[in-house]
Amino acid sequence: MEPVLFKIPDMPALLIERPVKSLIVSDVHIGFEEELHEVGFRVPFQSWKILENIEQLVEKTGSERLIILGDLKHKVPGTSKTEWKYLPSMVEDIRKLVNEIILVPGNHDVGISRILRNSITYAPSRGFVIEGGDRKVGLFHGHTWPSISLSNADMLVMGHMHPVVRLRAESGFTVRRRVWLSLEGDRASLARRLRRQESSKVPTGRISLLVMPSFNDFLSGVAINVASEGKELLGPIIRSGLFDLSKAEVYMLDGTHLGKVSDLRELA
Repeated sequence: MEPVLFKIPDMPALLIERPVKSLIVSDVHIGFEEELHEVGFRVPFQSWKILENIEQLVEKTGSERLIILGDLKHKVPGTSKTEWKYLPSMVEDIRKLVNEIILVPGNHDVGISRILRNSITYAPSRGFVIEGGDRKVGLFHGHTWPSISLSNADMLVMGHMHPVVRLRAESGFTVRRRVWLSLEGDRASLARRLRRQESSKVPTGRISLLVMPSFNDFLSGVAINVASEGKELLGPIIRSGLFDLSKAEVYMLDGTHLGKVSDLRELA
């Protein structure tokens, strides 16, 4: 079966060809620098560069649509001065390159419609389904349960976790690298959980889940091979056990397969 989604080599982004060629990214966190400044880290303003990288990907892939799987802005709760000042013009620059920008609101996007108004399309916070030819892809952020409609998708795609792998050399030096996670779960169990009740009319078979790396490389997330890290960022669908994180296949941005999460835990 022809794949409906393509990972873009060396980039934390996906491309879907049908029905509209769309670039998919997650966890952009525009305005994150202001929070770092408040705690004493003088980080130069990087958000323009992050948006420029997205623009370059749009042009390189010929995408007609940009889909952001949550956390376009950073400050929560509330909205920062940086977001009010720069986010509208940043989005407008990208809007000139595509026919539509769709945002699946994440937990950091509260109040974003007051900033961006109708310059983008707001998808439901529990996600939506793309009919990619003969395959369906369910897209959601991951901080909340997806919609029941997503249980009929062939593949789910989420962000929120900012997954990284932490590796330690013999010298004690550690590195953290963004990774993709590929998991599988039982479709019927997911559908029952989303309905919150038992039902005989549920879809059957397996369903795959792809967890995207954060597009913003400055913000760390869950070191998936360190059991004590980031449990609050796992999101309900991972915390529920419907998808076994220890059995997740781990891939670097360049496509290198690192094995399962369980294989990497002894390297942390």
